[in-house]
Amino acid sequence: MKKFIALLLALAMVLVLAACGSKETTSNAGSGSTASTSTSSGGSTASSGSSTDTTAADDAEADAYHVDIIYSNVFNPAEWNYKAAEKFAEMVTERTEGHITVTYHGLNELDCYADSVVHAVNGDKWIGLEEPSLFADYVGDCAVLVGPMLYNNDAEYNYVMDSDLVADVKARLAEENIHILDTHYSFGYRSVVTNKDIYTPADLKGVKLRSTTASLFIKTIEALGATPVPMSFTECLSAISSGVVDGFEGSTSTLAGAGAPYELVKKVALTNHFIATRWLFMPEDLYQSIPTKWRDILDQCALECGEWEQTSCAEDEQVQIDKMAKENGVTWNEVDLDAFTAACSPVYDWIVEEYGANPELHQQLVDMISDFRAKNG
Repeated sequence: MKKFIALLLALAMVLVLAACGSKETTSNAGSGSTASTSTSSGGSTASSGSSTDTTAADDAEADAYHVDIIYSNVFNPAEWNYKAAEKFAEMVTERTEGHITVTYHGLNELDCYADSVVHAVNGDKWIGLEEPSLFADYVGDCAVLVGPMLYNNDAEYNYVMDSDLVADVKARLAEENIHILDTHYSFGYRSVVTNKDIYTPADLKGVKLRSTTASLFIKTIEALGATPVPMSFTECLSAISSGVVDGFEGSTSTLAGAGAPYELVKKVALTNHFIATRWLFMPEDLYQSIPTKWRDILDQCALECGEWEQTSCAEDEQVQIDKMAKENGVTWNEVDLDAFTAACSPVYDWIVEEYGANPELHQQLVDMISDFRAKNG
């Protein structure tokens, strides 16, 4: 009997030990699985931690960053370029919470035109808004992109500006330390404004027109048939009053702008020889030094303000035309566009010779625009 009881106890002990072994094995298996999961999770956590560390570093860099930038151009408060520039300066300063402060100076208070572009090339804390042909000293193709008798409307211009062809030009400008922020700062089309009826290039013989200092403008005014007199527009009205010039070439918004030019010159010949546009730019090295957080905001503000100017000006143009016609006796007349186009053709040859521009680029643009017109009516 005692042997039987001992046998039962031994058997019970074996069963208990077996159960404990099975439990330990299961526990170890689970522990192993947990360890595996922990390792995987640990790897994921390490990756997430690295990403978090990078984000934190980026945020710290952005929080510590601050730059004061001067923004200069020639325009006056009545002009769309002034309004868009002022809007941009305020928008950037506000949206970056003051990490990028932009202080705007219009009215030719500080350097403008080619001198403004030099500030970018030199890497100054500078933003400018200038006529694109001024960049031709650095990349000759810029002058072709805004050459005479090329675009009929903003849609055509924007189509070209958004193309790979222009992206390549921007990349080459970046190598010269010029970063193009946006190309939408356009305000209509430039026509001949005098007190004389103009229909053909022959009608401009002996007519003195104020010109910007940009060589492309000087050469084009000569091709149109007139005599260019380079000066800042801030000097133009007094020059008209004193007989130094007979008028100017400019947009409707310029004619309706500060100083009331429409009181001095009242006949507009619709040559529409240039799109009235400006490119917003800054030094490439300065642009690249700005933390991504603030740089993205800068890009968005540049685009928004450019599109705002272009749209606002287009909506306002007919209102201004009607007002000046009714209240000030200004008249507009159609011209022989084929004759003016033919007269301006040699300007493109001059651009190639002067700036080393691509001799095939003008025809490429003509083909692009013709294709756009065919597809868009």
